[in-house]
Amino acid sequence: MAGRLGDRRGPARLLVPGLALAVAGMAAMALTGSAAAVIGGALVFGAGFGVLQNATLALMYDRAPAGGELIVSAIWNTAYDLGMAGGALLAGLVVTSAGYPLTFLLTAAAMLPALALAVKER
Repeated sequence: MAGRLGDRRGPARLLVPGLALAVAGMAAMALTGSAAAVIGGALVFGAGFGVLQNATLALMYDRAPAGGELIVSAIWNTAYDLGMAGGALLAGLVVTSAGYPLTFLLTAAAMLPALALAVKER
């Protein structure tokens, strides 16, 4: 669905909604006393994350010179994998002292600066 919307309206227009969903979902998961909030938050976060995966890769392809698709794919996948690994490592270190609710809130807060860049990109 994100791909279809990106094709129709441009992938840059999906950055703000994708980030907003990811931030809202992560913040909702901080409500660990409620199974519904955690599960719902995970679903909302996942939807936003999926939109962002599609939109960022499509933006990179759009900006690459003809024949640069392999390089774009390598850069995007490397950044994705390193980001996931680094984020998981950092979250694991924080969660041991701060707990899950605060770790989820800190993660949501860490995504907020990207909203300013996404707004500028539109």
